[in-house]
Amino acid sequence: MADILDQSEVDALLEAVKKGNVVTGEGGPAAGGEEIQQYDFKRPERVSKEQLRALHNVNEIFARNLGATLSAMIRTIVEVNLLAVEQINYGEFISSLPNPTSFNLLEVKPLDGDAILEISPSTIFPIIDRLLGGGVAGSALPARPLTQIEQRLTSQMVQRALEQLKAAWANIYELDFAVTKNESNPQLMQIRSPNEAVVVARFEAKVGKSSGLLNLCFPFVVIEPIISGFTAQTWLSQPKRHEPKNFSEQIRDNISKATLELVCYLCESGIRLSDLMDLQEGHIIQTDRPANSEISLSIEGKLKFKGKPGIHKNHKAILLSRRTQPNETI
Repeated sequence: MADILDQSEVDALLEAVKKGNVVTGEGGPAAGGEEIQQYDFKRPERVSKEQLRALHNVNEIFARNLGATLSAMIRTIVEVNLLAVEQINYGEFISSLPNPTSFNLLEVKPLDGDAILEISPSTIFPIIDRLLGGGVAGSALPARPLTQIEQRLTSQMVQRALEQLKAAWANIYELDFAVTKNESNPQLMQIRSPNEAVVVARFEAKVGKSSGLLNLCFPFVVIEPIISGFTAQTWLSQPKRHEPKNFSEQIRDNISKATLELVCYLCESGIRLSDLMDLQEGHIIQTDRPANSEISLSIEGKLKFKGKPGIHKNHKAILLSRRTQPNETI
């Protein structure tokens, strides 16, 4: 082919452009009516748009449940919103993370490989401040790695996040998540090739006037065995398995961990302050109540039960006999 076109070839080319048979920019029809699309070999699209929508639904549930869990944990409103679900390469993901940060490597069973949960300092420190008795007002963030105490508090937050992540994925696939390693410098965690494709879900967490980011990263090779089998439609048609049972069990578990103050009242009696000051071990306090009468059990300052005193396995005990009436007293 000649390097320089003659006049007839130039005229033919201009005529083809006028008729739309030659592409003059990005996209558009080519000769023969075919459409040309750009493809970046450095960033291959391994996940279809339909599968990304399904992942978007999963991560929306995770964001909503995580916000409720963190709100209950620190007893103030925490909003977690899903910003985007995108596929990029691992090198871009690592370069986008702050340093220091909370970089958690996750084991994903029964899949072969690891995922990543990254929580930025702008998210962690307001929550830690609240857990340690501070307020929710925005303040300057320390530019340092977490201390041992802060790391333990962060581990509690990460564990609750993994519980909600498992619940969100349960609608599609039963996965178990566990932290195998954590690091403050993400550049030290080169667990994948920089050009390897990953799916990243980005979240924003708002605590009072402060806001920060969370990133959840799944390498494509890890989720490849299961991602081909679900779409947004199959996710919507999937029944919510055991949802009423799980919800009831979650409430029961939360209530069972609550600490309540129980007080037994043998009787009520008046005494002068001078006599009270003179009381010694072995003194007897006389009351008007018979020794075989019922005693009262109060829970968190409210009278709830009547019972009989006794011994159970060499320990002082009370045998509940009935509930108290609304206007009943000690």
